[in-house]
Order: sequence, then C-alpha cells, then structure tokens
Amino acid sequence: MKGRLIRPGEPGYLVAAWPNNGRWADVLPLAIALCVDDRDVRTCLAWARQERQTFAVRCGGHNYAGFSTTTGLLIDVKPMSAITFDQKSGLVTVGAGASNQDMADAFRATGLAIPSGRCPTVGISGLTLGGGWGFSATRNGLTCDALRATDAVTADGTLRRATARDEEALFWAARGGGGGNFAVHTAFTFEPHPVNDVTVFNIVWPARHQVELMLDLQDIQLRNPGLISTRSKLAPGAAGPVTRGDLRVQTLGQFFGSPDQLRALLDRPLSRARPIVAEINAMNYWSARDYLVTDDPIGVYDIRSSYVAGALGGEAIETMIGWMEKWPGGSLRQDNMGILFAAGGQVKAVRPTDTAYVHRDSDFIVEMEASWSPLDTPDTVKRQQAWLTEYFAAMQRYVKPQSYVNFPSRDLPNWLKAYYGENVGKLCEVKRRYDPDNVFRFPQSIPLAPPA
Repeated sequence: MKGRLIRPGEPGYLVAAWPNNGRWADVLPLAIALCVDDRDVRTCLAWARQERQTFAVRCGGHNYAGFSTTTGLLIDVKPMSAITFDQKSGLVTVGAGASNQDMADAFRATGLAIPSGRCPTVGISGLTLGGGWGFSATRNGLTCDALRATDAVTADGTLRRATARDEEALFWAARGGGGGNFAVHTAFTFEPHPVNDVTVFNIVWPARHQVELMLDLQDIQLRNPGLISTRSKLAPGAAGPVTRGDLRVQTLGQFFGSPDQLRALLDRPLSRARPIVAEINAMNYWSARDYLVTDDPIGVYDIRSSYVAGALGGEAIETMIGWMEKWPGGSLRQDNMGILFAAGGQVKAVRPTDTAYVHRDSDFIVEMEASWSPLDTPDTVKRQQAWLTEYFAAMQRYVKPQSYVNFPSRDLPNWLKAYYGENVGKLCEVKRRYDPDNVFRFPQSIPLAPPA
C-alpha cells in the first residue's frame, strides 16, 4: 500500500477506528487501511478475498447502524479527499474521502454548490450513495441527482467509471442504492448549481398549540416546496421526564427569498403563538450553510425513519406526543424524538425508478431517535430501545412503509423493501452483475436475489 496500514496498538489506531455512533465503538478492526488511491483499494480487496476475511468500507464513519465498523479489515477512503474543478466542462470531481466541510471549503469562493448535508464530518460517499438529503434538496434535488460520474473498484478489482452511458447499471445503483453494496467508490463527479443569497430561520414556539403549529409548518412546506426547506420538530426544553407542557415546536431551515417574504409566508404560525426564538436573517449561501451546520446526532443513539406523502395529520402528531410522554427516562435531553425533514419539491422531479432512490413521491422524512450517555444504566438503555421500537410501530399506520437508507437501523422490519421499494429487483440484478460472489456483504447489504 501507498497509504498507511494501522494495526492495533499503533499510534492513531483508536482514533481511526472510532465511529460516529459510539454504540459500535467496541467493534475493533483487525487493521485499518488508509487508502490513498484506487491501487490501495484493489490491494485491500484482493487480500480480503484471498484470505476470506471480512471487511467494511468507511468514508466519514457516520453509518448509524454501525455498518462501517468491522472486526476484519477496515477500508478507509478518507485520504482520497481532493476536489478539482474542470473549467471546460463545468464539472467538479470530489474524492471519495471528502466531507461536507471539505466541499464547503472548496466551493465557498466559486459561487457554486452541489446539494449536500449539514453535518460537517459526514462523508460524500455515504451521503451520495444513499441519496443525499440536505436543506437544498427541495430546491435543487438530492446530492445523487447532481452526480454525473463515479469511479469505483468492483469486487473483481476492476476500476470502473460509471456514467449514464457507460456502466449504466452501476451508475443507476450509485444514486440511492446505499454504500458498501457493489464497490468501493474512489471519486464522484458532480454538476454544480449557482448559489445566491438566501434567508435562514430558526424559530421556537412555547409548549402549546403543538398540533396546530406542526400542521401549519407542513402546509407551508407543501404549498411552497421549491421556495423553502424546513426541519420541524417537537422537542422538550430540558432533560428529565417528558410532558406535553414541555414539548416545544421548532422549525429550522432555508428560504430562497427575502426575510420579509418569509415572514409573510409564516404569518399563520407566527400569529398563532409568540415564539421564544425568532431568528430570520438574510445571508449569502455559504454563511447560511455555516448557520445551519450541526454535528447532531453524536454520542450513543438509535434511530428509526419513515416517509410521509402529503402531511402528517393531527391524529399522527397526537400519537407522537403521546409516545414522547412515554419516554422511559435517561440522562440526556431528547432533542430528536420526532423530526420532519422536508423531502419533496425538486426531489419529486425524478421518477422513483430512474435512480435507485425510490422515495420520490414523498414529502417528508420522519425521524425518531433515542439517545443516552455513559451515565445511563444498561436497563435504562434497554428500556429506551424498547420504547423506540414500540413508538416506531405505533406510527406505521400514518406513514409509508419506507425508510431512508442513510438513517439505517438494524432492528428495522422488512428493511430491504423499506429502503428500496420497487427497485429491489433491479438492485439485485446489479449485485449479480458486479458482485456475483457477494464479496460486499453486511447485515443489510443488497442480496444476490430478492427474498421469496
């Protein structure tokens, strides 16, 4: 290898092995291969096949379900983080190890951007391969919608360049088919879009009129899908037992217009109750990105997600509130008990089968989360996880039987259908073509054939 192979006990091993979700921090690799080019990747795959050794592929290490951890070889592409602009074609090539922050730093002076996420340490590889939600999605589409080519080393050790004309099946699967299923990607080529000034907002209402406010915010999003992108949620104001009288409504996001236009758009919820916080500010695009940055979630947590077509109705929101009040307790404030991410608008301009990302007819992603700390006993953690499972099950009558592959859960029922819907069959065909020996496998990897 040209890059570094780190073994247990060597400097940097524990830092390089640590995942974002501390639940999987005790899954320690045999070694960590920090790959600097496709030849390093080919060497790692050849060794893993020869030795019949398990492996996992990592970019940012944010896989919520721990699928970027392994007791075998950890193939880490983080060193491949170069970003280059082609002035002639107008395209930008991003190394597979680049993060959201790397892209922000590179694009900031250009007046261009690609739709991307808000967590600075999330890697471009997992983001793109799972679809790629961000606050620009309703305006400019998902990260994968800007993809024009990708370089990937498949299981046979071949470096392939997949585009709409060459290796079309691999290119189709790279846009929403999930990471680690078919190849180790080494680079992504995107078509950026121009950016202008936007308005960002962070508004928090006191703990009353929760149902009406959540309905208002969804209605505004649905009526103006290309103008606004919201992340609205119900969250307690402090740690400790959760009651309805402590659940505040918050909306955070980006508006493609002026502050005055946004205030007019938000007149109904702003008139319904006086906010505790009402930050509405015009900024250039990259300052707005900095304002919206978060490292959340972080620590030790478990997540479920679903999709909603149209609005989540009043009965559903009441059900959410009821389950929030049933939270069994713990040391941390539960900031992400019930979130609605706007996922419609321009995302819906692509048909569900045109890319592997199948959720094109949805308007929101619903996320439910439980989080804990080392202060919490094993029994507390067990009760939180049981609560989350029951909460998720109770919400299924109100949502689509779909989940976001970039918010994965090992406990998700019918995960293959939930992540990929009607695209399962084609994804299995791609698997048979590029990985017939099922080299790329983990507990929720694409199988060679759909289950009976």
